[in-house]
Amino acid sequence: MSNLFKKIGFIGVGLMGCSFVKRLSQAEYNINAYDKDENKLKLVKNIKNVSCSQNPSAVANECNLIFICVDKTENVEEVVFGENGVIQNASKNSIIVDLSTTSADKTILFADKVKLKKKVSWVDAPVSGGPSKALDGSLAIMIGGDSKNIKLITPVLDKLSSNFTHFGPVGSGQIVKMINQILVLNNYAILAEALSFAEGYGIDASKIPDALSDGHAGSNLLTHLFPRMINKDFDPQGYATQIQKDLKMVCDLADKKNIPTPLSSLTKQLFSILNNKSKQNLDGTSIVKLFDKNRSL
Repeated sequence: MSNLFKKIGFIGVGLMGCSFVKRLSQAEYNINAYDKDENKLKLVKNIKNVSCSQNPSAVANECNLIFICVDKTENVEEVVFGENGVIQNASKNSIIVDLSTTSADKTILFADKVKLKKKVSWVDAPVSGGPSKALDGSLAIMIGGDSKNIKLITPVLDKLSSNFTHFGPVGSGQIVKMINQILVLNNYAILAEALSFAEGYGIDASKIPDALSDGHAGSNLLTHLFPRMINKDFDPQGYATQIQKDLKMVCDLADKKNIPTPLSSLTKQLFSILNNKSKQNLDGTSIVKLFDKNRSL
């Protein structure tokens, strides 16, 4: 293990972050963790090799490699540049790796700002796969940043991902994550529509994934999400509000380049309706509720 990364900082230990911390612990890394929610910190403090800090600045004081895994761009900004933020104790040897799904434009601004202030390096590394894949190290990571920094952190990334791809400079990872979200999140609505159609005609929907698996309709989403929709399993592995947030970023970025995104715009509207009507922040699979006139939101 490189002396540079004897201890790894990890900020944000929610659904994804907790799985990442467990994975790093299993790989025998020492981790210094922080989350603004003390209840979430309680879930990781007893994990082997994990210590906890009171703020992001304290994490940066102990660790040169700092992962961030929070729910939105504003919270990335807060943990880096806010009071007691990472930037307070970061140094020219520090590398910030943002695993969050955040604004590509703001990512570039953040990277420029930390470089100017402290010569800190920034890598954007949004992920796809969910908490279970984070725990077993089989998710995909889309990376933007300097090649030299990517090489330095590759041993750690190898423990977190079965497939990480460097796409170019800072911001590139977030753009590719938006492509991922176009492909994935629109399928939530498509699967919900398909289930509604099956149920309307009295088809045993549970047979659909196996029946269609070898055809063009076969996919990971059909295999894993469709049964959860059938079983009304809305226990969060991600959140419907985050899906709406991500689709808004897709549409905003598309508008800047005058790129048509009619499907993503419609799916964003559907999730907006869902989130406005339901006060429960459920998994994205709960979009199926909009397709069932008898199902209460």
